[in-house]
Amino acid sequence: MGRSMLSTPCKQAAILLVPVLGAAACYAVVTGSLGSRRVEVTGPWATVERTDLRFTVMAGGDLQPMKETMVVCEVEDITEKEGLTVISLVENGQPVKKGDVLCRLNTSELDDLAREEEILLNQARSEWSRARLGKETAELAVREYTEGLVAQQSNDYEGRIALGRSDVQKYREHLAWTERMFAKGYASRAQLATEQQTLAKAEHELDRTEREFRLFRDFQVEKETVSLRGNVGIADGTLRAAAARLKVQEERLAHVRKQIDRCVIRAPQDGIAIHSRRGYFRRTPLQEGSMVYEGQELFKLPDLTQMEVEVSLNESMGPQVKVGMPAEVRVASLGEQVLPGKVVSIALLSDVNWKEDDERIRHFVVRVRLDRTPPKMLPLMSATVEIDTGTIRDCLAIPVEAMGMRGREQFCFVIGPDGPERRSITTRRSTTGMLEVTGGLSPGERVLLTAPAEFLESPEPSVSVGAGGSPGPAGTS
Repeated sequence: MGRSMLSTPCKQAAILLVPVLGAAACYAVVTGSLGSRRVEVTGPWATVERTDLRFTVMAGGDLQPMKETMVVCEVEDITEKEGLTVISLVENGQPVKKGDVLCRLNTSELDDLAREEEILLNQARSEWSRARLGKETAELAVREYTEGLVAQQSNDYEGRIALGRSDVQKYREHLAWTERMFAKGYASRAQLATEQQTLAKAEHELDRTEREFRLFRDFQVEKETVSLRGNVGIADGTLRAAAARLKVQEERLAHVRKQIDRCVIRAPQDGIAIHSRRGYFRRTPLQEGSMVYEGQELFKLPDLTQMEVEVSLNESMGPQVKVGMPAEVRVASLGEQVLPGKVVSIALLSDVNWKEDDERIRHFVVRVRLDRTPPKMLPLMSATVEIDTGTIRDCLAIPVEAMGMRGREQFCFVIGPDGPERRSITTRRSTTGMLEVTGGLSPGERVLLTAPAEFLESPEPSVSVGAGGSPGPAGTS
């Protein structure tokens, strides 16, 4: 009825550091002194041997692409109404080609805004046209004055001065003749006075004309030129301002039209379109009639040639898993087919798993990359990952069900010369079926897998054999 302990490592079926579950049925026993009476051993037993124990961590997760393109809503929120309504979209998981329409959004609010911007654009164009004509008129006024009116007035003054000088010379000669005639008595004194007055008046008119010409030439031309050129500068500033307003209005209209174009969302590459879900606890699916907002994730286009499994490990398991550890992946749709992989990333900080109701339970997110991705693998497919966390070579081990617990004491029943005896032991780590023993047992000894009947009849307080508990400081797998 004896049983030898298997030397091959038992495959793990639970996550490390959870309480040990006995492989055999648990029996309630009591301990007591049996004296020197020999007791016949009738239960199953195992031999304490040295063996290699392989430790693994098992967890469930979902397939995720190593690379994926996220398609987000790029339509900016520039209308009074927040969000846009989905009026059509492709089915979830539908294959698409680059440039195919993934989704159409309602553009009624943006169309109204575009018409308002067109009206403002036409007004800005009219203002710019008036400003341009004003500048051209101001420039022509400068040319008209500097190249036409100045020369014309200068010629007028020069003609008046020449005529005045001619008159002065004529009146001087006439006065000299009158003075000679007056001396001979042929002209009266009144006639002489009249000639003198006429000459003085002509000289005064000539002097006034010359002074007006100097004032015009030295001051009025420069003053009027500066004023007219200032008008050109003002008109130029008005034109630049009108041009800037026109450009801004054109950009505003172009921006609105760009948002309208963005309401037709197209695939940036070939792949399958996966609807993104919005929300944290209650994730709302994307569908016709849904409201979407600027920056919201709408679709994922995954790369199906290289997949990973994202699993969530209890924070007590996280320190045992390292990047680069090998793993075996089983995808639900492939049955028992095993896909090799390795751990490629571990979250630096633990976080709350949104699937858990208790926020005190924290997890590390671990990603395991498949060495080879079979065809027809899709994101979010369920998968189970078994991570190889290492092997302890040549360690002393017994079956898990051979150990019992009483408070914090660990013990087992060793078959001795006088029958089974209760012995305290120390342990460290365990697999699902085997337990590493660090003290209390020696190779070759035999341990019972169930409590002997004699101990069940003992009146001492009850303990449990193979019923769980923490087998050692490092926990169990």
